Amino acid sequence: MSAVRVLSHDLLSDEERLVLKAARSVAGSFGRKYWLEKWSLGEEPRELWKRMKDEGLAGTGVPEDLGGSGMGLMGAVLVQEGFALEGLPMIQFLVTHFVRDIILKAGTREQKERFVTPTCVDGKRLSFALTEPQAGSNTWRISTFARREERGYVLRGQKVFISGAGESDFMMVVARTKRYEEVRDKRDGISIFVVETDSPNLRLQRLNIDTKSPEWQYMVYFDDVEVPPENLIGRENEGYRALFHGLNVERLMIAAIAVGLGTYALARAAEHARQRVVFDVPIGSHQGVQFPLARALIKLEAARSLIYSAARLYDNDAGSVELANAAKFMASEAAVEALDAAVQTFGGYAWDFETDVLNLYPIVRLFKTAPVTNELILSYIATHVLRLPKSY
Repeated sequence: MSAVRVLSHDLLSDEERLVLKAARSVAGSFGRKYWLEKWSLGEEPRELWKRMKDEGLAGTGVPEDLGGSGMGLMGAVLVQEGFALEGLPMIQFLVTHFVRDIILKAGTREQKERFVTPTCVDGKRLSFALTEPQAGSNTWRISTFARREERGYVLRGQKVFISGAGESDFMMVVARTKRYEEVRDKRDGISIFVVETDSPNLRLQRLNIDTKSPEWQYMVYFDDVEVPPENLIGRENEGYRALFHGLNVERLMIAAIAVGLGTYALARAAEHARQRVVFDVPIGSHQGVQFPLARALIKLEAARSLIYSAARLYDNDAGSVELANAAKFMASEAAVEALDAAVQTFGGYAWDFETDVLNLYPIVRLFKTAPVTNELILSYIATHVLRLPKSY
């Protein structure tokens, strides 16, 4: 619906524009109203997932020989942004893609065919279980443990804030195969597994978290869940390499949602500012309304440029860690600023549910906190780019 011209889109290739256009077309055919209706009914957007599969969008970012549509991370980022530009955040596409990207990088051919191909051709979805109630952002201190036995592994532990766990078919689980107290290098002993979400002894509890989207967060309990050895992704005890590889993809996909929703909010606000007449003139003619919207647009464009640059570096196997972190930071900050400017533009009407402005706040504000806090990103940039002493 955006009437806002996105300057960065002029720099996309013809193929990239087609991907973005296709994503916006599918998202627009369902619309924000559909998204909110599904949320209010507590139902999954199954029809939307089916359309994504049928149109080939679900497989964007996956090689064609595995059933995907190709286009690398840049393609997946554009699909993610395209949906958000129409007001549809699609967190589970984000999670599904960065999890399967880990499998693409670290998994065997057989694992790719078992867990990645079905996300493209059958519409299967993936979730990601890393965060724990006690460890929080300190990934190294997770306590979920995978005990090695004759027939494979047995998982025991607890995870929290697991997006779409109840709606996914497979779950990637990050666990320790050596306890933290037993290793000299904190990175040692991290292993990655894929489990089916209907596995015996795997329990899900939906959390009381409301992002005004038909996607939910879960507490996940592993009470001696058996995992066959062929479900280990990469090498035992060396999963940290693949893990942090995938987390950079997650940051860019989150950033794509943020700039998309921020632009969506600005488009809504600009339209209102053109039409709303007070004191005989449109309120958009006042610089007090114009400047916050223009400032937010500039910051969103800056964030978008970081996202595209980092995605292209990633697709070319070049270093993108710093840019991925910078993009997530900038996008989340810019999106919140854009939404705040939109709220101020709508005035009291922003608090009317039917206006659908403040409904965006829970999901937009979330991105400053998750999947990594902006404070941790600043610490990372300070340490690894500015080469300042480590603060934690």
